[in-house]
Amino acid sequence: MHLTRRKKIIVSVLACLVLLPAAVVFGLNRYVNDTDVPLVDSLFPENEPKRLLAIFAHPDDEITVAGSLRVMSEEPDADLTLAYLTRGEAANVPKSSPQDLAARRTVEVDDARKALGVDHLELFDYPDSGLPTTDPAGPKKTISDLIDRYRPTIVISFDDRVGFYGHPDHEQVGVWVDQVLAERRHEPGFPVHHFYQATLPESMITVAKKLSPTFRDMYPADPAQGLPVPTAAMAIDGVAAEKRAALDAHVSQVGVLQAVQPGYDKLPSWIYFRILSREYFTQVF
Repeated sequence: MHLTRRKKIIVSVLACLVLLPAAVVFGLNRYVNDTDVPLVDSLFPENEPKRLLAIFAHPDDEITVAGSLRVMSEEPDADLTLAYLTRGEAANVPKSSPQDLAARRTVEVDDARKALGVDHLELFDYPDSGLPTTDPAGPKKTISDLIDRYRPTIVISFDDRVGFYGHPDHEQVGVWVDQVLAERRHEPGFPVHHFYQATLPESMITVAKKLSPTFRDMYPADPAQGLPVPTAAMAIDGVAAEKRAALDAHVSQVGVLQAVQPGYDKLPSWIYFRILSREYFTQVF
């Protein structure tokens, strides 16, 4: 009888050790996520080809939507393309020339592509950290040509107001993508049916400004100049390992990623992405 009681006590203690962390994770999840934003299984339009084109500024920008890309890559007949206007050669990496870093980051982003199940990768050589002063004719033609080549039914990019956290290159890409789609969307046979911008709910922005030096230093103080309000969210906790693999692929950018997503490399992915378990989008059209 005494042994049975001891077993019950041990079982109770073990249960508490399991349930307490689970309760903490659940509480943090509710704190950082906005459960009022509609949760969707996919961003693909119904009864249309599942072709997606995501356009960003630098290799590693895909981390903003990496979980969603992985989820949609697993849909039958899905075809995903990642495109970057620069090779990220201006990043601050000691003992690396711009040429060497561009080559290194090209390999890294291809590894991230594989982790996310993305089918196609396109990189261009517009100047890293120089997009706002670049003649828009070239980048806009590049974006337009990508649409003609891959015929996506959905396009994902940065917002055109703050570029997720305040990076001028991000914002400029968002502006150009928005302009190209606005200029072409009424053409007969234009393939793009949905245009989404990566964004965050106010709850996540508040946390990011407290924990992330990047958000704290670069995000606009005026909420009216910040990210657009999300209209859809995708659950990514089921692809935590794949998103972590994509993050880990960017070996040269560990410091940058630690600043943008504090703690991602300190916690197991199944815990980290059970807290930050959703990615958010605003639908432009």
